[in-house]
Amino acid sequence: MHTEIEGPEAAPDVVCLHGGIGTGRYHWSRQIDALAAEHRVHLPDLPGHGHTPVPEGVVYDRDVLADALETYLSKLDRTPHVVGFSMGGHTALHLAARRPDLFASLALVGVATADHDGLRRWRERFDPNRLEAAYPVWTKALARLHAPLGPEAWREVCRRDAGGALDVTADLEALAGLDCPTLLVRGDRDPVVTAEQYAALRRVWPHADELVVPAGGHDVQLTRHTLVRPALLDFLDRAQRSRPKEA
Repeated sequence: MHTEIEGPEAAPDVVCLHGGIGTGRYHWSRQIDALAAEHRVHLPDLPGHGHTPVPEGVVYDRDVLADALETYLSKLDRTPHVVGFSMGGHTALHLAARRPDLFASLALVGVATADHDGLRRWRERFDPNRLEAAYPVWTKALARLHAPLGPEAWREVCRRDAGGALDVTADLEALAGLDCPTLLVRGDRDPVVTAEQYAALRRVWPHADELVVPAGGHDVQLTRHTLVRPALLDFLDRAQRSRPKEA
C-alpha cells in the first residue's frame, strides 16, 4: 500500500486508516500534526483508494482491505496502535478478529458493526452522479485525491464504497480475543453508528473507553477535531504506557 509517514522514527507507531471514498492523509488531516509530535504516524491509502490500486484479478471486498493491512502491520518493527475511521475501522475489526496480536491498541471512529438503515442511507449519498450534482467542488477534490488511479477513478471509488460491497458485520465472538486498550468514538448525531452497536462492543470489551462527541456527525476527527484530538492523544499515551517493552 502507498503510505505516507510522519513523525520521529523511534516513536511509537500509529497507523491511521481512512474511511470510504477517502485517503489516509485526507481523512486524518486535522489530527496529523498533533499525533506526529510524539508518534510515528502511518497514513496508508487502502486498496482502491488514492495511490493504491486494487490488486489485479481480485474482487474488491473487506478481505482485500484486511489482507493488505495485515501485510503492512506485520512488517513493522513494533506492534502498532491502530486508529480506524468508518471503512478503515471495519477493516481493522475484520483483521483484529483473526490477528489480535497485531494491535497494541485499537481506536474506532464512527464504525458500524452491522448493516442498518442509517448506514444504507449514508452510502446512497455517495453515488457519483448524485455527488457530482449536489457537491461539484467536493467531487473535484475527490478527483484529485484518486487521480493516481486514473482521471475518472473517483467515480469507481464512489460506486464501490457506496454500493455495499464491503460487509460491515463484526464477529463479536472472535473480537473477544482482542484484549488491548480500545477506544470507541462516535458523534452524538452520527447516522452511521448506533449507540447500541457500541454498547455491544463494550460488552465484548469491558475495558473499552467511549467518547460521545457533542454536536458530532460522522467524521468527527475532522469536523470536531478540537474535541477528538486531546481524547485520542490521551488514549494513545495511556495505551503506550500500559505496553510491555518490546525488544
